[in-house]
Amino acid sequence: MSWNSVCLWETPVKAKALKLPMTHDQVTLSTAQATRLVDRQFPEFAGQQVRPLASSGADNWMFRLGFQHVLRFPRRPSAVGLLRREAEWLAHMTDLPLQIPDYVALGDPGEGYPWPWGVMTWIPGRRADLASLRSPTQAAKDLAAFTRALRAMPGQAGPIAGSANRNRGAPLDRLNEVATEAIGQLGDLFDTREMLMVWDAALGTPSWTGPPMWLHGDLNTGNLLARDGDLAAVIDFGLFARGDPAVDLMPGWLLFERTQREVFLRECGLDDDTLMRGMGWALYAGVVALARYRHSDRPLARMTHRAIAEVLGDM
Repeated sequence: MSWNSVCLWETPVKAKALKLPMTHDQVTLSTAQATRLVDRQFPEFAGQQVRPLASSGADNWMFRLGFQHVLRFPRRPSAVGLLRREAEWLAHMTDLPLQIPDYVALGDPGEGYPWPWGVMTWIPGRRADLASLRSPTQAAKDLAAFTRALRAMPGQAGPIAGSANRNRGAPLDRLNEVATEAIGQLGDLFDTREMLMVWDAALGTPSWTGPPMWLHGDLNTGNLLARDGDLAAVIDFGLFARGDPAVDLMPGWLLFERTQREVFLRECGLDDDTLMRGMGWALYAGVVALARYRHSDRPLARMTHRAIAEVLGDM
């Protein structure tokens, strides 16, 4: 599970651990190290204030650089490839209907930090949720338009969904072991049989047979930014690749309620089988995150609990 949101801290897990990448291979990074790396490698930014974000993602250390940029430092070896993927391919994503970050520069290892790191544009906004959106229905239309535009982007040499992007957009059966284990841990919160019924229905749906399409892969609410009440930006493209677009239907359940979900799914313009796999992706995202973070990240636990309830309510 990724949850590469700039709105989440990686915190110790108190529940039984899932078979997921954990934090023992993390590197640490101080503000002083980050400042020295900027000052010595990018003189144009030297002297600008470097300050850690109050919240960071599970895969990256994040620092503000002045007022217009943000620094992204992988925490673990598996995140290095995600940063390189993002830096290489984001430049190809042009004319999208929502703002996305730009890579300004890539830094080199140094000052005791072992990997490349990125300087990106800072996008102002707050985490998009129903409380921050003036019109969730309009946000549903705007996000659907973004997914359609992303799917239409050229780049046939782009990476294919698989283990390198944690199977976001790959066939759901690759996730069966992790999903069923997580479902088994949540029997005190939801009906296990109902969750397995949804998951089995998604697994039994025919796989995507069209050409692999560009997908973000991690459209949870922490990677969607609202500004002045409107959905304004999509961030954190570390998991994006080309594959089954069903994975980008997750916000239908992770963010929206039924009325807006119906608008979002209709506007996405995909077939019924893909919608069913999208429900499977939403269930997977919800159960894995809730099983892992239910005791250590209360806001995430509340959000994923609600998403699972939305999924089960649709069956």
